[in-house]
Amino acid sequence: MTLKNTIKEFQAYLGDNESLIDKDYKNIAGKILLLWGYPEFYELMEQLLVVEKDRERAGFSLDVIMEFNELLEIHEHKFPKIKPTSLNLSKVH
Repeated sequence: MTLKNTIKEFQAYLGDNESLIDKDYKNIAGKILLLWGYPEFYELMEQLLVVEKDRERAGFSLDVIMEFNELLEIHEHKFPKIKPTSLNLSKVH
């Protein structure tokens, strides 16, 4: 099961392109699918996208970050009432 095959809006966003998250980050894709529709989804996205001062990390390519952003937007649209207000996660540019 992949993000592209499971989330129709994500599939529409990608069109004929494959998801880099599905291709290169299978474990992360699995976690996203597991948490899809739950408030914990936002905690996972915060862990993936927010770099803390004292934490060394290579980071993701811009294309992968764009996929994460699209998933965030889709999730917020589909599940508008479950985003925790305590997180500082907003759309990453």
